[in-house]
Amino acid sequence: MNRFRLALSLTAFWLCMTALAGCISETTSQGVANLWRGESPPVFRQGTSTQQDVLTALGPPSQVISLGNQTVFYYLLQQTRSQSAVLIVYNQIQTNIVYDRVIFFFDAKGRLTDFATSNEKIERPKK
Repeated sequence: MNRFRLALSLTAFWLCMTALAGCISETTSQGVANLWRGESPPVFRQGTSTQQDVLTALGPPSQVISLGNQTVFYYLLQQTRSQSAVLIVYNQIQTNIVYDRVIFFFDAKGRLTDFATSNEKIERPKK
């Protein structure tokens, strides 16, 4: 009879653990829309494109930085993906953060001198 009660208790404990367990998957994005990754991304040319061209194509940047006689537009999109397994006695959380960025350098007259995009890419949602 004691073995039966032990087996019943262990089974009840296991069922409670399973019932209270959960898995959570979450994706969040912060920052500006990464329009530089679109199907038809805007084309910018060093020496001819201007600050206004970039603003018109991409909207306001995440940051505007002054570097002496240069101005820098910094665009950032951050995506965080988390997966969690939640149990009473054990929890596991895995988080992956991706930064999709583009940075533009302009001279004192507002002309584009250089720009670069990150290697990390965040897929834009399909419409």
